[in-house]
Amino acid sequence: MNLNMHIVLDALSALNPSSFLNPSIKSSFSSLASFERSSTVFLPDTLYLGSASDITACEGKLKNANLVCLGLLSSDFAGRNHCQVISLPDKITILEAAGLLFGIQKRYDEWNNRLLSSILSKQPMENFFAIAQEEIPNPLVLIGSLNTLILSAGELPVGCTDTLWREMLEQGYISIEHPLYSEILAAVNKNYTENEAFILKFPKHNHAYLMINIFQAGKRCGAIELIDTNRPFSLGQISLVTHLKTILEQAIKSIPDFQILSSNANSFVYQLLKHVYLKESVIVNCLKSKGWKVFDEFYCLNFLQNQYPNDVLLEILTQELGRVFPAAIVLAYNSGAIVILRNSDFTFDRKALKAKLVALSEKFSFSVGISSLFYDFKNLKRHYDECSLAIKYGLDEDPKMFIHFFEDYVLRHLTRFVFLENAENQFIHTKVELLHKYDLKNGTDLVRTLLIYFQFGQNKSLAAEEMHLHRNTLTYRLENIKNLVGIDCTNRFTNENEIFHIILSCKFLE
Repeated sequence: MNLNMHIVLDALSALNPSSFLNPSIKSSFSSLASFERSSTVFLPDTLYLGSASDITACEGKLKNANLVCLGLLSSDFAGRNHCQVISLPDKITILEAAGLLFGIQKRYDEWNNRLLSSILSKQPMENFFAIAQEEIPNPLVLIGSLNTLILSAGELPVGCTDTLWREMLEQGYISIEHPLYSEILAAVNKNYTENEAFILKFPKHNHAYLMINIFQAGKRCGAIELIDTNRPFSLGQISLVTHLKTILEQAIKSIPDFQILSSNANSFVYQLLKHVYLKESVIVNCLKSKGWKVFDEFYCLNFLQNQYPNDVLLEILTQELGRVFPAAIVLAYNSGAIVILRNSDFTFDRKALKAKLVALSEKFSFSVGISSLFYDFKNLKRHYDECSLAIKYGLDEDPKMFIHFFEDYVLRHLTRFVFLENAENQFIHTKVELLHKYDLKNGTDLVRTLLIYFQFGQNKSLAAEEMHLHRNTLTYRLENIKNLVGIDCTNRFTNENEIFHIILSCKFLE
């Protein structure tokens, strides 16, 4: 990692150095050298360590030099010679100072290596920012393209009452009701295309905020933000945050976990898919901007390439899917494409879906998995997994098939679950799960009613007798189930796989 003079100045702060530095953080050096008064050329990519007497003897030859000086120089020395100088007290020796400088270089090289290693080994994003916090002293947050919280690192001091920062941590975004909302929005919009770090400070507000935008393909896709609770912002700290931004922008291109920082308005979806913590209020806010709600009827499609990944083909497919399903959320993910649809925009009708997908298959070589309907957007990851399982099961049965509905493989999946995986709640029918939550909240017995009714072959008289109910009471309960979650118990043409799924789910919850 190349250092600059500002990072070195911060690292030497315990010695109370004086400095005469250029305010730019762009000039850096990659090597250390002893200052020789006999030298006539001083390289700008090298940091030189020498005594005040030796450095003064080379007056006029030091343009663009980076110097650490033992002893004091005149206050205008750096300006006259167009160089950068950090002066240390002469109570330490050259050898001791050299040890300090080599230690600083090693410390930041190791820090940088740990950051890169966490990315190359595809560790969770939280690990990357935990490493970042080892050298960046103030708390930070990573926010997405909609200025909503992705993750936070570092603890606020117990006595910190900063309302902006706490609202971001607790709610996931700054609400329109906050007194400074308009000023923050104006400041962010003003600096929306700014590539350098900038500092926000508001009148009558105790803390300052450092912000640096993250870009992908020329578009802003998020930002890193810090609050100065532990240490005032310095050019050294800004340099480290800028280095962090550079690594992140490279990671987005190749590391799936960092695709959360996508440059589109659906970046929150990546968080749900990667099981990165996301507050419900953030999901509500993001869906509201699209005119959607968290609780509705949804289903998703997962398109996976049948051959070697082809980024160009994937981009063309993603654009085509946006045209075919204009009201959907469409995004690239894990070498494939995902489409999330509302049932009200494109009805979950197998025949109509197949017609659309067959037309697409004539252009692209993809397998498609289609989830079951679900009713809580927060459960997206579970139903994305259904798509992947449908493709796996479908290709196992017939490698020539390319359209796979999860509903067709429920029995196989349940068998696999019960006897092999035993993953809690993985197979539970989403409508039965909603009904179970309603029972718990209201003290009703609708899940058991549903189970017994189907166990007795949809015969009301036998089911009512088993439950010691009047037939009319059972009819009322079945109508209530239909109104609450959409299970039409009186429909004699309900798919047998669907009935089996419902029965098994009821038994599990029982």
